[in-house]
Amino acid sequence: QMQESSPYIFSAQYQQDPQPAGGGIFKPDWFVCHEFEPDILATFLTVDSAETDKDYNDATVFSFWGLYKIKHDEIETDIYALHWIDCEELHVEPKDLKPSFLNFYSRCMRHRVKPSMAAIEKKSTGVTLLSILKEYQGLQLIEIERTRASGSKTSRFLEAQQYVASKRVSLPIHGKHTTRCIEHCRKITANDSHRFDDVADTMYDAIKLALIDKTIHYMQINRRDDEQLAKNVMSKFASVDKLKKAAYVN
Repeated sequence: QMQESSPYIFSAQYQQDPQPAGGGIFKPDWFVCHEFEPDILATFLTVDSAETDKDYNDATVFSFWGLYKIKHDEIETDIYALHWIDCEELHVEPKDLKPSFLNFYSRCMRHRVKPSMAAIEKKSTGVTLLSILKEYQGLQLIEIERTRASGSKTSRFLEAQQYVASKRVSLPIHGKHTTRCIEHCRKITANDSHRFDDVADTMYDAIKLALIDKTIHYMQINRRDDEQLAKNVMSKFASVDKLKKAAYVN
């Protein structure tokens, strides 16, 4: 099972035969393509902003994600997965970052499960975008900081590898971004020989937030469960109060 889900770790630690560093970390057939969208429980955005608008550098990438439970033969499991609903790559100047984000965000707001959270890497242009978006009501921001403790890009991608290998990342089979995102991730290597990794960065952040740390689950799904519980309690309280008043009158 480890050989399938974490081939780099398995080969190095258990076979004493490390795979070539230039090998691809993510295999295309690990990504699941759905003809119909899963039953999404919560949605959110991940953003990797570029420093310039030059096309020879990484692009600014906006990714839209849905969290759902995997089903087997129409039976729901307790295993969570991510559906890559949409993704956009842009080469824009920093001054155009805000309108570009808001355009993508408004597009995501047409989804039946509205996004209320956006995770943005806290770097130069990202810091500016975070500052600007704090004025918008209803949008909760998560600041992603890259520190020495968070490891190198390669270590982060290897951390995400097992979740992709376990087929816990899916895309719409007819999505305009589907082939492009899978092909981008296929080119990610362990020795950092790939040219771009902006799209993969947004995928890692989504996996980290939703599947590893379960931040999305705690902040969105649990909150809705608590709100529903409170509504049920108040409804029962109102019913009991109504019965008491009726009994008193009689």
